Amino acid sequence: MKLLTAPVNEAVTPHPYIHKVFNGSLWHQTPWTGPPNEDVEKAWYDIMKYGMISVTKEDIEKVHHPDWSTQFPAESGGGYIAATIGTHQLHCLHYIWQDHYMEYFPDTQEKKQPVPKLYERHYEHCIDYIRQSLMCQFDTGIIPYNWVLDHQNPTPNANTHHKCVDWVALQNWLQKRAVEVPKDFVWKQPADAIALGWNP
Repeated sequence: MKLLTAPVNEAVTPHPYIHKVFNGSLWHQTPWTGPPNEDVEKAWYDIMKYGMISVTKEDIEKVHHPDWSTQFPAESGGGYIAATIGTHQLHCLHYIWQDHYMEYFPDTQEKKQPVPKLYERHYEHCIDYIRQSLMCQFDTGIIPYNWVLDHQNPTPNANTHHKCVDWVALQNWLQKRAVEVPKDFVWKQPADAIALGWNP
């Protein structure tokens, strides 16, 4: 099968990948780590804010999907609805993180209590989706081990070097394709829709 050419590649192709050093310290606090509060949640939503974007029929065909994929309502431009896989991966990681701090998220608790089987399905889906992504895009860098203080075991030093996507260029591409659906709009499957006969 021909390799996919995802439309988002046009955002990063003109920009060389950038060099980054991960701070892999157990004690390093980032804007995305708990305990949860409004600022931490805002940091998570800021990196996922362009969830549903509008793409063209050609974009849909490039990723080997049928051109009868769902479209936005005409009043929102009518483009094809899509999301980047990276955004979905971040959503899944956030979902797992929220589960760890369940007592802070009453909305999440309310979703879990009435349909616990569906909640668990979503949770396991997220674990496995991230697993598949990590195996597909396996980072071939190495983590050296060091002697540290008076520790008697070698300690992994995860402050490692990486070739990373240009996040700003990527976000600019997504922002141009972000769509505002009217607040009072109610999704309804059109009578002439071609619907999948299975749950993807």
